[in-house]
Amino acid sequence: MKKASKIIFYPILFILSFIGLYLIAACMGMLIPINPPRLSEDTDIEIFVQTNGLHADLILPSKNHIHDWEALLPLSRQTRGMINYMAIGWGEKNFYLNTPTMSDLTFPTFVKALLIPSQAAMHVEHRRYRPPSGEDVSSIMISEEMYQVLVDYILDAFVMEDGHPKIYPERGYHDYDDFYAAHGKYHMFWTCNNWTNTGLKKIGVKNSLWTPMDWGVFYYLD
Repeated sequence: MKKASKIIFYPILFILSFIGLYLIAACMGMLIPINPPRLSEDTDIEIFVQTNGLHADLILPSKNHIHDWEALLPLSRQTRGMINYMAIGWGEKNFYLNTPTMSDLTFPTFVKALLIPSQAAMHVEHRRYRPPSGEDVSSIMISEEMYQVLVDYILDAFVMEDGHPKIYPERGYHDYDDFYAAHGKYHMFWTCNNWTNTGLKKIGVKNSLWTPMDWGVFYYLD
């Protein structure tokens, strides 16, 4: 009986210890800032970061004089209304395609996404309205130069096919979003939030050194 208890106890202890160390590392990575506050640049382009409670997306103007996202990523289905913003995120393909809401999340899907390096996908949501202010949204004013760097960073994540991003047809959650093939592998050390965090750091926005969690992405944002 004691031997059987030990067989159960030690794996559970190992798993709990690993989770604890992972969370400690995430907190430490979050607390180390990268990039000083911006000072004298002309910051006339507004972008947003928004979370659904687990995953942080970048939200950009649908088109401006620097880049036209609508032309590159047209909706595969018809929808009404003018598109003014695009929410773009990188994440684990299976998780993305099979988890429309948090209530659809299953334990096997969650564990597989974290522990097994998996194929990534891009999620693009076409939006009519400016994101409402709230705890789950941060507005960031950036310069044209910074925006161009961010555009290039996002474009590099898409798998291109005949000059166009490779789409997964009819796999969106609604009639205003689509999924695309993406470069890279998703795992617990490189998550959807790491991708968003890295994009912000690349353009000079103060953000965490390493953060697999969405709360780390928001830690240094106003």
